[in-house]
Amino acid sequence: MKKFMYIAAAALLGLTACTEDYKDWTPQEQPTQPATVTFGNGSVTEVGVIDLNALAEGQETVQVASIKAPTASDESYAPVYTLNIGEETYAIDAEGNMSAAELQDIIANLYGRKPVARDVTATISMWVSDGATAVKTATSDAFIINAIPQAPTIEAAYYLTGSINGWDNSDTTYKLTNDGSDPYTNQTFKLRIPAPEDGSNVEFKMTPESGLGGDWSGCLAAGSEEGKFVYNNAGGNFVITADPDALFYDITFNMLDQTWKATPVGFNEFIYEIGNESGWSEPHPLYGNGQGQYEAVIYLNGEFKFKPNKDNWDGDWEKASGDATAGTLTTDGGPNVDAVEAGSYYVQVDLKEMTYKLTPITSIGIIGNGGDWNNDIEMTYNENLKCWEARTALAGGEFKFRANHDWAINWGGSFDNLTQGGSNLSVAEAGDYVVRLYLCDEAPAHCTVKADSGYPDFIYEIGNESGWSTSHALLGNGAGLYTGIYYLNGEFKFKPNADNWDDDYEKASGDAYAGTLKQDGGPNVDAPETGLYLIEVDLSAMTYQLTALTVGIIGNGGDWNNDIEMTYNTDAGCMEVTTELAAGEFKFRANHDWAINWGGSFDNLTQDGGNLSVAEAGTYKVQLFLSYAGKHHCTLTKQ
Repeated sequence: MKKFMYIAAAALLGLTACTEDYKDWTPQEQPTQPATVTFGNGSVTEVGVIDLNALAEGQETVQVASIKAPTASDESYAPVYTLNIGEETYAIDAEGNMSAAELQDIIANLYGRKPVARDVTATISMWVSDGATAVKTATSDAFIINAIPQAPTIEAAYYLTGSINGWDNSDTTYKLTNDGSDPYTNQTFKLRIPAPEDGSNVEFKMTPESGLGGDWSGCLAAGSEEGKFVYNNAGGNFVITADPDALFYDITFNMLDQTWKATPVGFNEFIYEIGNESGWSEPHPLYGNGQGQYEAVIYLNGEFKFKPNKDNWDGDWEKASGDATAGTLTTDGGPNVDAVEAGSYYVQVDLKEMTYKLTPITSIGIIGNGGDWNNDIEMTYNENLKCWEARTALAGGEFKFRANHDWAINWGGSFDNLTQGGSNLSVAEAGDYVVRLYLCDEAPAHCTVKADSGYPDFIYEIGNESGWSTSHALLGNGAGLYTGIYYLNGEFKFKPNADNWDDDYEKASGDAYAGTLKQDGGPNVDAPETGLYLIEVDLSAMTYQLTALTVGIIGNGGDWNNDIEMTYNTDAGCMEVTTELAAGEFKFRANHDWAINWGGSFDNLTQDGGNLSVAEAGTYKVQLFLSYAGKHHCTLTKQ
């Protein structure tokens, strides 16, 4: 009888119904229902929590309600039943059993697969059919199906325990995590490990965070099928077969599909220099050619070293032999490369040969303009934009870039991919241009050649907040509008140059918060109330405007309504707070509103950028640097 009812109910879904549409339903507004509800002159009784993880082996159906069927008006036809959830209908038999797989899909689609009890509002309808037309004779009141979806218990982190760390299952060196979000929403966990220097295979298991230092019972282990894994140490060791060209292996686990893979990684697209020139705080990218050779032009001042990753020191390269300008590298914990004199250098690293070489850069210029292949148009370094720059007239025709008025180091090819010794570049029309050359960026060496609008890239605010000693850059849009976010405390003015007062802009009319500007020796702009401001200057209209800002962290612990307030640290020049952060996503925003908000990545925050995340809960010192060196960034330091 059950089999017949399933077939009949499925067939009924394609027939024309003669009764009213189903009731609207939304999972966010589930009414509180009694344990038993009416069903015509019968009833439907809830069955309590249904744990889909506890199904017997081979069990295909599960009871979601107990049905006392209403009396059929025409008993010449056997009634069939449908379960109604929203606009969807599902087959159900007279005892209230439905497909366990369908119930799993319903819960997973609404809530995900996190194994916690979830409520779904449903009704049951009774139908009779003469074989051509289905008639709905009764529909129950709404009731609750409460079910726990099938899913393994997924922890926040797992740790590789194997041949590369002496099978020490208390070691936390190699940590497998997702991005810190709910593991049932983002079930992809990743880890990069170094390839063994002796070229051997890697064998391992994955120890859950709760099992560190304990027995092996909770480990992830290799499944019987290739690429699959099992929970609770129910299999053998994972094995990564050695790849002779691999420097690293990227390991990926899908915790719900129970699949894993290891991908050999050869030479990274970038490696990074870090050193005394930035107080060992700012890595500088060197772009690779895919064959292990890397290059960039970098300003250096003192000792330095190289590392494979931007955000950590794992596998860094130190000096094995040589001096400040050339030598060999090691990963065995050697010293820093010797200190160089302050200046720009063409830095080359060959990871195949494990060597480095530095060539001093005394000048960079444009060569070939107007057919002149002997005289360079000198370029200057733009500290804010991190590029070499020239505002110059260019004739239509070919040109290249070169260093030190010599052809030993020169760049050509295409604007978006400049290579050493590459072919000539060209500009189609003569005119005034702004030429920018990027030789240390997270991209291949590249350049931009744009018509000069006449407006500079930056103007500068200067005022009482710094004792009239520090110029703060406001970034332009190329059409005369400049913006920046800075802390103000007293009178101020604007000027076109960071290093002098020539042609500075003073107040012509207005007050501390809005007005007009002039360049003929007017007064300073009035002192606003001390605080953080969005500063906007329009040189096409010669106006200024200030908007006061409060800044907070939003989204902590899933709370997207209440901000964690930040205060300004005048010594560090940033917004700051020390606070408890939950693992998960967050952003920054101003004035308790989304009109001004920042996300993206820690080192490059942008308006409306994607959510940021913190992997581990804890107490953090959060510092937000706004309009710093032409961009925003933040740091999180666990206390």
